[in-house]
Amino acid sequence: MRKKSPDRKNSGFTLIEVLLATALTVVVLAAVYGTFFLVEKAREGANGSLVRMYEAQKIMDVLRREIEAMNGPVTLVDKEYFGKKGSSFSFSAFSPNNGVLSGISYFAKEGNKKGTIDLVKELRMPGGAIENAPMMENIEEFSVQVNSGGTWVRTVQAGSPPGDVHVVLKILFKGKPLTMEETVTPKIGKLL
Repeated sequence: MRKKSPDRKNSGFTLIEVLLATALTVVVLAAVYGTFFLVEKAREGANGSLVRMYEAQKIMDVLRREIEAMNGPVTLVDKEYFGKKGSSFSFSAFSPNNGVLSGISYFAKEGNKKGTIDLVKELRMPGGAIENAPMMENIEEFSVQVNSGGTWVRTVQAGSPPGDVHVVLKILFKGKPLTMEETVTPKIGKLL
């Protein structure tokens, strides 16, 4: 039979060892907890930015299709809000929803927050019904130019159909300006 060592009476942990292990566990858990919430916040911020960029791309795509279906004169007024460009652009186009010629307007207006501008779309149906749809809040720029007789202009009052339309939509993406722009040629009445 084996004899116990006289200097080792119990084989458990001392109170100091338990407190030290607990303190280390708390430090590790705090670091993991902080990292988790930091990553979660970054993910949510990235998702919000990506959603905003996707919305801007969708607006540009719809606007491009509507300009391609443009038929008739346009009205374009160039404005500024708080030092930001905000055009008002009206035209007639064949609506993909109902296939009839409808009046369409895109315009910037002062936003709900001071110093911001929002993009709004107005659809005027042949029966007189008007639908207003907010497109995007807090944009940096919405500007339109039309090629009228070989010259790019920012203001046209009930002019003839333009040769080309250049649209710029600028938003903030992750705190930095992101500019989307496209030059579109109306296709109605032209050879493809």
